[in-house]
Amino acid sequence: MLNKVKYVLVIPVILAILGGCSAPAAAPVTPQPVEMIPRLGVNSLLIQVQFKQGDSKTVTKNITFMNEGEGVMIWAVRKTVPWIWMNEMDGALEKGYSKNLEIFIAPSGKEVGTYTDNITIEGTGTRNSPQNVVVTMVITPADQPASGPGAAVVKKIVPAPPWEYSEYKDSNYNFRLRYPKDYRQKDLADSTFGAETSSNSPQANSIRINISSSLGVDANSVALEWAKAIRLSGGGSSPKLISSDNMTTLLDGVTPAFEWLYDAKSSTKISSQVYIYGVKKGSRYILFGAVAPSDIAPDKLQTWKEIAHTLEFVDKD
Repeated sequence: MLNKVKYVLVIPVILAILGGCSAPAAAPVTPQPVEMIPRLGVNSLLIQVQFKQGDSKTVTKNITFMNEGEGVMIWAVRKTVPWIWMNEMDGALEKGYSKNLEIFIAPSGKEVGTYTDNITIEGTGTRNSPQNVVVTMVITPADQPASGPGAAVVKKIVPAPPWEYSEYKDSNYNFRLRYPKDYRQKDLADSTFGAETSSNSPQANSIRINISSSLGVDANSVALEWAKAIRLSGGGSSPKLISSDNMTTLLDGVTPAFEWLYDAKSSTKISSQVYIYGVKKGSRYILFGAVAPSDIAPDKLQTWKEIAHTLEFVDKD
């Protein structure tokens, strides 16, 4: 009789133990906090001004930059030359806010020539920072002849290039461009005309012609957008300006011309240099472009410039 009682008592104890072994309830999911990291955006990375020697006036230009990210961006601006200054050098921008910064440029006491410096904008713990705005000041001789209507215009003869060449001619805008025979014509989606050296060679590079509308768009913006189209289809970072010259001419010595050199990464992160040279003709920009990987581009740059400077407007047949 006693043995039966023992068995009866053991069963409830076992059930009680098993009941206490059930899986614990799942812990509530805590949402991850959003990273409050600012991002610096700048509306333009280029300022250009021109004076005559002896000018004492001060020109005011503007840079607009913004916080395109999260949180608060603590910003500061640096410059290194006395002919550039700002009344504000630092501050803070909340998410989505922008700052219109006045830049003062003075030519007083400067000799004839081209002066270039960077204004550096940076944010503490900020993505896409720092950004350099290239400031170019050109001072021309005080007695330089006028180039507007009524001025004497004497065009120089454009010499033949120093290599055997093929020729691209556009009858709509009446211009031609000569290029080395080792470039072979190739259809390029971003361009009116294209040619490329051997694609089997690590020295491969390409040249092209593009004709873009100028209505409401300045030359710098047109060049930047084409640099993006040449190198950044499908993604990649925005091209960085290495150098520019908006005060040059074609080799005829008369027609105003523009020149830019960019550093750019494609969507596959390949680093390249993009060279662009061109002129404005009526309601269009006529642009020559070239691109090659950054490790070989400096060796190609002189040839690219030689090709670009064969660009000339010709009399209709």
